[in-house]
Amino acid sequence: MNNIILIAPAAIAYITILVMFLKQAVPSNHILFGVTFPAHAFEDAEMKQLQEKYKKSYFVYAGITLITLVPFFLLDKYFSLAFTYMLLWFAIFLYTSKLPFNKIHHKAAVLKRDKQWFVGEKRVIRIDTKVTQLKKSVLVSPYWFLFPALLSVVPIIVSLFNSDVLLKMTGIASLAMTAILYIIYIAFGKMKTKVYSKNHDINAAINRAARRYWSMLWPSLAVFESINAFVAYMILTQGSSLSFTQWMIGIVMVSLLPLCSIFFVHNKIQAVEESLAETDGQSIVADDDHYWINGSTYYNPDDQTIMVPKRVGIGTTVNMATRTGKWIQYGGIVLVLVIVIPLTAFIVQSDNTAPTLTIKEDGIVSIDYPLYDYSFNLSDVKGIALEETLPSGFRTNGTATAEYARGNFSLEKLGTAKLYVFKNSPPYITMQLDGLTVIFNEKDAARTKELFEQLTANKL
Repeated sequence: MNNIILIAPAAIAYITILVMFLKQAVPSNHILFGVTFPAHAFEDAEMKQLQEKYKKSYFVYAGITLITLVPFFLLDKYFSLAFTYMLLWFAIFLYTSKLPFNKIHHKAAVLKRDKQWFVGEKRVIRIDTKVTQLKKSVLVSPYWFLFPALLSVVPIIVSLFNSDVLLKMTGIASLAMTAILYIIYIAFGKMKTKVYSKNHDINAAINRAARRYWSMLWPSLAVFESINAFVAYMILTQGSSLSFTQWMIGIVMVSLLPLCSIFFVHNKIQAVEESLAETDGQSIVADDDHYWINGSTYYNPDDQTIMVPKRVGIGTTVNMATRTGKWIQYGGIVLVLVIVIPLTAFIVQSDNTAPTLTIKEDGIVSIDYPLYDYSFNLSDVKGIALEETLPSGFRTNGTATAEYARGNFSLEKLGTAKLYVFKNSPPYITMQLDGLTVIFNEKDAARTKELFEQLTANKL
């Protein structure tokens, strides 16, 4: 298994998160499913039914999540695709792992209100303010579609000057997708009003909020598709050696983001429906549970404490009603994206770019490879040999998979080394410099031998 290194952290996260949520089926400090209950509530028959339903839902979820890992194992020979798929799988898992909990949390909160199981100080929560705010929701401006449209028009204009048919088709396809998404945007903006309650204000609030959320999604997807079309063009024009199977897998993976975005918006709207429709616009009685959104996110504008103990899991969480809490929460997400996106781009580039060795007329040997370029004079080479095996060692600064090793390494007996090799494609050209060993080969053994002959000839 070439990509076993990727599955280990995913397996740890999978087990840890599922165990954490399964533990929520057992009361702790009078809290169950993120809701505070009096002691006698845990003996209620309906409560016990919720606990059983909760356990079953997570066992089903665990099984479905494991099945979604099957494509990862099919990508054994394609490290960059496997890495990208694992990142997407992990992000989706982190998001969806809370959904069964959120559903049961909502039912537990309703059961608590219905049976008046309040704990501590009670307060009246007015819903009409939220309804009034949602009723003011409007569609995002259609002018946002100008941005993806311009991204699509630029390659079409450029293609007129260099007669690049592929570039023109890329722009046209991207522009067509933008037009389709704009039509969907218009259709969702005019969708039929749904009835959720006898209260007309509730119906207006939910429907306006739904149109608002959908109207934000479609321009965002248009931008994503425009950028994606340009990336596909760049891959094609740079002579990508991706097979049909790899292309199909890549298309499926890229399609996951729009599908997940649609799923996210749908759940966002569903949460609004559940929170408003059940109250029928009336004020409700609540205790401190009101400050815990979905039982896990703390939002209390009356509390200036930044960090509070978690209700779900261990450790602390931030108060999202404070400015510092928001900076910590959203800043952490941005920081992860800043690290992960460039790393993913580099791995994809590494997986689809092979190092090239060039011997110049002045005797300079130049090895070109992203971030790890290296040049030296043949006159500085103390020894050159063609080896059938690679010495063992470890990476100090570079990239290494089961297929290749590139960058800086420390090798047994040889010490500091720079590797630009396909691991399973001997022979390997080994060049000894002062305090450094450079090892290079091509995937094609005949080409490696040809380079070796050129190097030895120029060395003489």
